[in-house]
Amino acid sequence: MLDRVAAYIEEHQLLPTQGEIIVAVSGGADSLCLLHLLRQLCGPGKRYPELRLHAAHLNHKLRGEASAQDAAAVAAIVASWGLPLTLGEVNVQALAREERRSLEDAARTARYHFLREVAHGQPIAVAHHADDAAETLLLHMLRGGGLPGMVGMLPRQQDIIRPLLGVSHAETLAYCQRHSIVPLEDASNTDPRFLRNRIRHELLPLLESLNPGIRGTLLRNAEGMHVDLEWIETQVDTCWPTVVILEQDNAIRLKLQALRVLPLSLQRHLLRRVTAKLYNGQSPLELRHYALIEELLHKQNDRKEHTLHLPQQLRVTSNLNEVIFERLYQYVAVSTENQEIKEIMLLIPGHVEVPGTPWIATAEALPEELAEAVKHALRREDWPEVWRLLPSTRHTVYVDGDAISSFKQCSCMWVRTRHPGDRIQPLGMAHEKKVQDVLVDNHILRTERAHIPLFFSTSHCVWLAGVCLDDRARLTSKTQHILRLSIKAK
Repeated sequence: MLDRVAAYIEEHQLLPTQGEIIVAVSGGADSLCLLHLLRQLCGPGKRYPELRLHAAHLNHKLRGEASAQDAAAVAAIVASWGLPLTLGEVNVQALAREERRSLEDAARTARYHFLREVAHGQPIAVAHHADDAAETLLLHMLRGGGLPGMVGMLPRQQDIIRPLLGVSHAETLAYCQRHSIVPLEDASNTDPRFLRNRIRHELLPLLESLNPGIRGTLLRNAEGMHVDLEWIETQVDTCWPTVVILEQDNAIRLKLQALRVLPLSLQRHLLRRVTAKLYNGQSPLELRHYALIEELLHKQNDRKEHTLHLPQQLRVTSNLNEVIFERLYQYVAVSTENQEIKEIMLLIPGHVEVPGTPWIATAEALPEELAEAVKHALRREDWPEVWRLLPSTRHTVYVDGDAISSFKQCSCMWVRTRHPGDRIQPLGMAHEKKVQDVLVDNHILRTERAHIPLFFSTSHCVWLAGVCLDDRARLTSKTQHILRLSIKAK
């Protein structure tokens, strides 16, 4: 097994020569087999001497105390192998209810979010094997995944690597037995609430009764379709620069007319790539969504801006010249060991990464010419002119610097995530409210709340980013120093 997996890794160039590999470990036979194999390949004196392993386990809290016991058992196994481990936990049932997702989808989203938080851009090794690949093909077929769905799992997809894709589940079980590894039994692997389990235990056995080699047939078909998809991807590469105006972490802007003139197949594959870039390689689009987008793109009867809201908080906006795909950020509340809330100084002007969030916070003064024009409009209380000169967005606001005591004292602010008991005086109100109540009133998802930056002066909260400005920091006719506060994705 070791030689086969090593050959597969070499064939597909899955591992870098140095650095750290995050290994997802559920405690089942597949993930323990993967970790044990990689432990023999990585480290001083081994095939990859400059590679380090770091295990990661997420408790989905689906089975109460049993889930916690599994996490403890994984920790004991990993420690006995002399490897570092990060444990995390998330209430998947609550997440599924809050975001109106299936349990399966919520668990997958939480798991990959957690793994990427641990990885910080390093490769993530998962224990998918050949049987998983066949099941995934059937899953995509049932859901209507199109040509990309028929290709199924690949050895590498962005930061995810699959060293076991060439072996079966039966082989990982046999490997564990040979090496006296005792895997955990997860009752959720037979839970019929998960569609994959029904495919594994009901649909595949039925198909095997008709074709005993159905798994191999599915994988051979996928291999043939992969050749076709690769050619299509080269066509997307060619037209990408003529269509895409701007790429950001949470938004991609396209030229509307350039997109419209593409053949429908190429148009859809380009949109699939656009949305996959926004969602860590996994596009949320299905066939019905493409039809809705195409209807939006061809609304030519007026000059209005049109907006379409799609799954996983994907927003599509089109105007006369452009179409913008934007991911409205979702956060999964994953707690990990040694987690703490840190406050960080933000110099003015300056920018900092906000600990515990995916955001960079910025504070800066306006250019002198713009500041004078705004102050002139403020003195006249010409608010339409002020709003024209200072277009606020969810992620950018303008505040009175003189109302921020720390700005007058040392030209700085402080930024952190929410503490229990934090308060703010929302714009237009005469009294403070709990930040928790403001978040509830504004229908901010519970899974987002722990990851929102708060900007503070020495005396009070100035801005609950993306949600609420403090009334004491608003611009007035007496404002002399105007600051721009903003957040952007890392």
